[in-house]
Amino acid sequence: MRSIFAKLTLWFLATLALSLLAFFITNRYFTPRVFEPGRMFRSTHRLQLESAVDAYQRGGKPELARYMHRVDSLFPGSHYLLDETGHDLLTGRDLSAEVANSGPGMSMIAHSTSDKHFTMLAALMPRPDLMSFLPYYFWIALLVALMAWAFARHFGQPLRALRETVRHFGDGDLTMRARSTRRDELGDLARDFDAMADRIETLLTAERRLLQDVSHELRTPLSRLSLAVQLGRPDQSKQEIARMSALIGELTEMTRAEGDPAAHAREPFDLSNLLIEIAASYDLNLDIQPGMTGHGRPALLRRAVENVLQNAQRYAPAGEKTTLSAATENGHAVVRIRDYGPGVPETTLEDLFRPFFRVEVHRSRDSGGVGLGLAIAQRAVRLHHGDIVARNANPGLEVTIRFPL
Repeated sequence: MRSIFAKLTLWFLATLALSLLAFFITNRYFTPRVFEPGRMFRSTHRLQLESAVDAYQRGGKPELARYMHRVDSLFPGSHYLLDETGHDLLTGRDLSAEVANSGPGMSMIAHSTSDKHFTMLAALMPRPDLMSFLPYYFWIALLVALMAWAFARHFGQPLRALRETVRHFGDGDLTMRARSTRRDELGDLARDFDAMADRIETLLTAERRLLQDVSHELRTPLSRLSLAVQLGRPDQSKQEIARMSALIGELTEMTRAEGDPAAHAREPFDLSNLLIEIAASYDLNLDIQPGMTGHGRPALLRRAVENVLQNAQRYAPAGEKTTLSAATENGHAVVRIRDYGPGVPETTLEDLFRPFFRVEVHRSRDSGGVGLGLAIAQRAVRLHHGDIVARNANPGLEVTIRFPL
């Protein structure tokens, strides 16, 4: 049997069957020995006998009738006070045969006074037949079986759903996720699978994108290099080799940035000092709030800010300084980098962070850069659970980096 749902259900049903069997055995063989009627009620019957004789002697049959009625209402069965011949003092019935058949373990119990003038006879309620309780046991068993089925379904259904998710993921559908909302171990297992699936999808996607980007972007410089070698132009060959080396370096950096997030250990660092160190290599207008402390990978954030600054410096007009400002806003660090160049068309603002995208009016392959700087910056910022956006500042382009401290 391979279904955990069926196994859980059968285990519960087997437990129920064994419990009912144990109940029947206990009732059938052990209860009569422990609760023997004669042993259990002997003292009570003697007290009833004395009280009944006292009532009869004090008030005759009327007083005896009232007492016997009260005894019948309080104790199960029927009770009779007999004379020395075995006749009921109230009805005159001859119950001597019943007295002869009374005794321990019998349905009749009889106790006589010391002088044998009076006898109290108690006809006990017959011991119920266990078979008569079967209908009641049946609905209890049905209720327990339904609860067992619901319990097995509660645990079996999410396992089947997770199995289907894993199967589809293994077949190549990398978007499959369990998305469990349970708060138990099964929910933890599903969420761990989702985290693993996210990591695998990220790594595989990065690998595929890297292969596609490398094959696409190296085609042109390789063609130029081949042509330069054929024409005997060493300077052009060196230039193309340097360009390919820079391209491969940036592709590798971008792939690392979007690789396994768990490999990026977070550590506290002085964000204000980091930005000041970066700005020392450029001629900038600075407005940096002091004392800002970030948590993350300072090397990645340095790379992100430098890429944006290099992009701004490349297209800023001569004589105009790029502005770098940073401050805290609502628990987030906000870094703004603005140049005073021509800006970009509004329709291309979101495309600026796409790998290898270039605004043709202002960019070309010969002007420097391969279209990966802002893409690398975006992925580095996202690893810090932040976002990066660009807007036209009229004049110039302003890029805003925001991430939690």
